Amino acid sequence: MAFINSIMKEMFPAFIGGIVGLVVSVIFDDGIRNLKRNIVRKYKRLFSEKNDFKSHLFTIGDTSTRFYVIDGDGQSEFNPENIECRVIDDRVDLPTEIESIKQEIADEEAMKEKQGLQHKWNGPLYGLAKYRHGRTTDVEGMSVLFNFFKTDYFTFMASNMQLKRKLMSGETIGEAYIPHNQLEKVQPILANGFGVALVIITSDENIILTQRTFNTGPRGSEMDISVVEGVHPLLDRHSQNNGPDLYHAAIRGANEELGLIIDKDRVKFLGYGIDLDFYQWNMIGFAHVPQTAKEIQELRSRGTSGKWENTLLLFKNFTTKEVADLIINEKIWSTGKVALYWTAVRELGKNNIDRALKKRLKK
Repeated sequence: MAFINSIMKEMFPAFIGGIVGLVVSVIFDDGIRNLKRNIVRKYKRLFSEKNDFKSHLFTIGDTSTRFYVIDGDGQSEFNPENIECRVIDDRVDLPTEIESIKQEIADEEAMKEKQGLQHKWNGPLYGLAKYRHGRTTDVEGMSVLFNFFKTDYFTFMASNMQLKRKLMSGETIGEAYIPHNQLEKVQPILANGFGVALVIITSDENIILTQRTFNTGPRGSEMDISVVEGVHPLLDRHSQNNGPDLYHAAIRGANEELGLIIDKDRVKFLGYGIDLDFYQWNMIGFAHVPQTAKEIQELRSRGTSGKWENTLLLFKNFTTKEVADLIINEKIWSTGKVALYWTAVRELGKNNIDRALKKRLKK
């Protein structure tokens, strides 16, 4: 018994010391770890770029485009039956000042025509009154209902092409009427000329770019994607209802501008949104065609009804490297850059195009 008591007397202080040492080491280890973690965080905050994410527009790296995505990300496509277009009879009256600008344009273009000069004509267009986006109940696929009203090109010229023009209030048209804090909300007086934007991929894996003529409405002389076409109230009428057929608009645009006849099932729509430079709403997509780049060049050389809109065709290899270079370096309007990115996401893989963009931005 005495022996056991002797052992206990020796072990107890050691036991207590061990516990105290463990507690102290945990406290100090945690403290050291926390101190180290705080130092690292402060270092990162001090020497890294500030993350000031104010833009809600489509962004690549540190650069925001002028495009606001309503729906779509390039990874999914619309089924044709899930795009519904209706035409409403509601009249959209322009503000007095914009109506006056429209009359100025009409008078000026009439004078040019009378003098035998190059002039614009007041063709019919569709404006967007409202829309409703959703998901299908089975696989949550994208769906949308567009409600259009009839408008015309002179209205587009007086509003969309005059966004920087100052009104009597001192504000520009864009400042006064674009709902910058609620971009998902349509402003009908500006939503003129709803269109489709398409990237064409040839059978030999090239994408088609175009060079716009100097007098082609907005963005004259700029590089553009393969097909950009306004939806026409007469030429793109749906066969089964009074609304337009967006697929027909894409097919017609490819034929008029490139000389291609595309089957409807080749057209894949990926999403839609607004380009704020001209407050243009567009459905964006792509299409594979069976012709090579050379064959398309030959087709167009024989003449197309819309050849006057573009001076020439350019072909780029459809690779992540080439697409990333186009998005980062070329002067292409924001809708075109979104179309290139979404097409690459869908056909080349999101991770692949994102890596290519990141690599390109580091150069």
